[in-house]
Amino acid sequence: MVNLAKGSLVFVKGVIISLIFSLVSVLLFALIIELFNLPLSVIKPVNCILKILAVCIGTLFAVKDSNGLIKGVTLGLIISFATFLLFGTIGGEINFSLPFLWELLLGGAVGGISGIIAIAIKK
Repeated sequence: MVNLAKGSLVFVKGVIISLIFSLVSVLLFALIIELFNLPLSVIKPVNCILKILAVCIGTLFAVKDSNGLIKGVTLGLIISFATFLLFGTIGGEINFSLPFLWELLLGGAVGGISGIIAIAIKK
């Protein structure tokens, strides 16, 4: 039972770290757009990269010992869903659509890969 609680706490830590990274990086990116008058066409690709980095960072913090693929996919899905809710709430619109499903799939795939890498790094 203690091991399950510890594992859940590590997952929560990974999600929180990812959310903080996402929020800070998006705010910094918004500042950069304003300061340098970047074209709006850069927003989607950069946001996608920031989401990928958030999942990688959260997974690397949370996956420790075994089952890197399964834990990574699960964490990637949770992080993707949590960031979707966070930014949807901030933006005042939560819209479950096809792009959201793609975002979940991307988060799961990146989480799985990051989970495998996390296990390999920590061995």
